[in-house]
Amino acid sequence: MKIFISFFLFLFTSCSNITDQELWMKIEHAKGNKNWDSTMQVSQRIIRDFPNGRYVGWARFALAESYRFKNQPREALDNYKLFHKQYPEMQPSALSLFLTAYIYNNNLQMFDSAKVYYEEFLKEFPDHDLAPSVKFELESIGKSPEETLNEHHQNRTRIAKK
Repeated sequence: MKIFISFFLFLFTSCSNITDQELWMKIEHAKGNKNWDSTMQVSQRIIRDFPNGRYVGWARFALAESYRFKNQPREALDNYKLFHKQYPEMQPSALSLFLTAYIYNNNLQMFDSAKVYYEEFLKEFPDHDLAPSVKFELESIGKSPEETLNEHHQNRTRIAKK
């Protein structure tokens, strides 16, 4: 029993001395292997243990991605929104806002919420590479793929006739 307790204490203390950078490397490895459970667990640990660390923003985004790839849209939404609010200066902030709107639109069919976030995206990032996709999404909110394609075809035909 003493050996077991000593071994457990050794593991506990050695694991508690791991740095946020080492944890981030574990996240990168897990993401590369599409191991979303591990990505989620290690992201949560960085957020919990290193709330002011240099990787906490990236961990929040990785957590949102984990939930999205595990098909847990509500949890993904919570984390994308939190990421965008807490880290608006970080590079994936625009993607986070886009994915918030996209999940509302395409996963949850909450079209009013999707519209709000798509419009916010265009206000904040009017020249972003995703802006044309956002405009298309706004035009097709609530429509079936067939309706969207028919409208797109009619618009192209109308333009060609001019």
